[in-house]
Amino acid sequence: MTVRSSGSPSAAPCDTAQEYDTAPPRGAALQPDTARHDAALHDTAQEGRALRGGARAGTSRAPAVGSLLPWAMWALGAACYLVAMFHRMSLSVAGLTAQERFDVDATGLAVFSVVQLTLYALLQVPVGIGNDRYGPRVLLLGGTALMAVGSVVFALATAYPAAMAGRALIGAGDACMFVSVLRITRNWFPGNRYAFVAALTGMIGGLGQIIATSPLAALLNVRGWTGAFLIGGVVTVVVLVATAVALREAPRQSPRGDGGGTRRSTAVEADGSGERLRDTLRLTWRSPGVRHALLTHFVLMGSFVSFTAVLGQPYLVAAHGLSDGAAAGMVTVVVLGFVVSSTAAGQLASRRPGLRGRLVLAAGVVAVCGAVALVALPAGATVATLLPPLVALGVGGGVSMLAFDLARSASPEHRAGVASGLANMGGFTFAVVSQLAAGLAIDGLLAAGAGRADAHRYAFAIPLVLAVVGLVGVARLRGHAGTAPRPTESSEPAVSSEPAVSTTAPTGS
Repeated sequence: MTVRSSGSPSAAPCDTAQEYDTAPPRGAALQPDTARHDAALHDTAQEGRALRGGARAGTSRAPAVGSLLPWAMWALGAACYLVAMFHRMSLSVAGLTAQERFDVDATGLAVFSVVQLTLYALLQVPVGIGNDRYGPRVLLLGGTALMAVGSVVFALATAYPAAMAGRALIGAGDACMFVSVLRITRNWFPGNRYAFVAALTGMIGGLGQIIATSPLAALLNVRGWTGAFLIGGVVTVVVLVATAVALREAPRQSPRGDGGGTRRSTAVEADGSGERLRDTLRLTWRSPGVRHALLTHFVLMGSFVSFTAVLGQPYLVAAHGLSDGAAAGMVTVVVLGFVVSSTAAGQLASRRPGLRGRLVLAAGVVAVCGAVALVALPAGATVATLLPPLVALGVGGGVSMLAFDLARSASPEHRAGVASGLANMGGFTFAVVSQLAAGLAIDGLLAAGAGRADAHRYAFAIPLVLAVVGLVGVARLRGHAGTAPRPTESSEPAVSSEPAVSTTAPTGS
């Protein structure tokens, strides 16, 4: 029997493995006699199950070094994510216009984002399961189609309920994007490139957000509400068609596993564990490394999304007297901070993965300081005074992309989608709670006689409190950053003694 050693718990599973032969005579029972050997048997059982189910994502099926095909496949998925980020953040500069068009107050505006992001967060685990069991292609196509329809509905809506239906469709489609692109990345790239490519995906999403700031504001001025959002729907359809025609979710591999055949190695084949869904969810949640990744995303992405999705533009206009155009430009600065920091953090994590825990903790401190400033700065603050805290939020959002690399290295291959989905729930759960609560707080303060500037400033105390609570959790779990639990900690089923079976080549395909 061929055994693949997965190395340290923090190492990327199945990407840097070395093979060695430890097969006992046929029919002999496996007799672990040390903790090291017990852990090796655990790794063997995990990987053997994956091999029996088909070819795993890993070095055995990776294209040749320097091949452009992985980048082409990633680019198709990243294009879907780009349009998703545009749709998600399109209210960042259209919020005040939406209030006028649909005659809603701050709470009504916040509910647009809350409904969208609630669906997004609730669907993360189902989407992760779907990626593990059925593969990312169908989820990308279905999600992009939902966003296209939602954009058209939102563009044509003249009443609040119809507009809400459009945002709900966009939220459901958006939910399928990022985790599916991560699965494509995991399928096509070796583990030592995962952090960089995942961060690069975040950068592409950041470009979608940039398009949803000043460029969208200019388009709204030229084409109006209906024209601007219909153009977004048309672009989404173009991306959908290109993805349907060209995307392959994983390299092709022959039945013997030599990479020369045409049978597709899908995520469902990689998930050959036969593990019950209940056990998958339980064991993934029990991993402290996965919970650390979730809280990382909670603090960093949550703070970023809370500002950029809906609350930022009204805050800058009401609390500090900026014009609509200037406020849109400031939101663009936040997104640029995201783009630059996500790429830099991904490069650093690829080269020195041991720094990831300290890096996300430092970024959390910076983001919390930025959140403090949003509350503490007096009304009418200058652009120069506002820039540092806004850049801090953007930098934190970019570093949050490391949460997915931390979740990957803290979980086995067949739970990768669920782990990524759980991590991705963190930031958007934060955003849902903070945006709804902030909207209610603004309306309540205005009704109590507070000024508009103070109402918007004080409302940002809500995301600040959430960020501080999350940062405490990140600090407590920092020792588990990117580390998979040992078999005795994760309550894995015991490895049974059974006749050794040669697994030199995958038997599934």
